[in-house]
Amino acid sequence: MRSSSAAESAAQPGPDQDLGRHLLALRSALLQQRRFRIEQLADLGKASPDDAAQEEVHATLRRGARIALAGIEAALARMDRGRYGTCVKCAAPIPVERLEILPAVDLCMTCQSTAS
Repeated sequence: MRSSSAAESAAQPGPDQDLGRHLLALRSALLQQRRFRIEQLADLGKASPDDAAQEEVHATLRRGARIALAGIEAALARMDRGRYGTCVKCAAPIPVERLEILPAVDLCMTCQSTAS
């Protein structure tokens, strides 16, 4: 069995270094999602539903888009404050793989599972 030396450990990126390499792409994904949600809200604002059922669907879509946009804005604010990639509940690092799938996520898997 081989033990790791301090030099080998230092050569391997830690969670913060790994996240740092991905921040630009994650910010770009968040900005793209923000543009989409803003356009979606504008389109939904222009729509004129024909009946109550369509109006209910549009209201639900608007609510969902506003919630998503708020999450995106919060993620961008966490980036600006240097807190992006850290669980807002327990302060554990959120794996880059999770952030790549859900760039606006603010909870680690453990806290997410207890919140659901």
